[in-house]
Amino acid sequence: MRRLLPLLLSPLLGACGLVPLPEVQAQDFYFVNTVPNLQPHEVAYMDTNQLDHLTLPRARYRHVTMDAVLTPEGPVTEARVQIFASPTRPDCPRVAPPANNPSDLSGALRCNGPAGGQQLAEVTLKRGTDTPIHLEGAALDEAIRGGQLYIGVRLLSREDTQGAVVWVRQIRVRARV
Repeated sequence: MRRLLPLLLSPLLGACGLVPLPEVQAQDFYFVNTVPNLQPHEVAYMDTNQLDHLTLPRARYRHVTMDAVLTPEGPVTEARVQIFASPTRPDCPRVAPPANNPSDLSGALRCNGPAGGQQLAEVTLKRGTDTPIHLEGAALDEAIRGGQLYIGVRLLSREDTQGAVVWVRQIRVRARV
């Protein structure tokens, strides 16, 4: 019976969301604000799936958390932003990157509001300063389960941040099944 106990408990613990998965580290990435004159009611989403480089086994994930460090560079001294997550690509007009920028920039999606995304955090970014963030919520759970995550930003401060680069580093994803 002792040998059977772990086999019997494993599905029960999994059903309760008590089985944590090992932490997964994602590749660092950066995004550039290519959206001119972003208004306070608008959300600019990255035009690429942020999970393309993250390998997770297919499972019914719950309680997904993502921790990272944001470091802005370029023409921004301080900016207060809200961070959104969408498990599907928002259906919003695409803003192409400027022609004089590197070809690895993918552009952005300019949305009039959250466009189905969920706000996960609000942070103040300062140029050259590392800002830790912790993200969790239903949209993140759904995104990890479905393999698609689109990150969006709403600019709350009035500083012009067009052309600003924000590095996203030390990305750690945790989940339970």
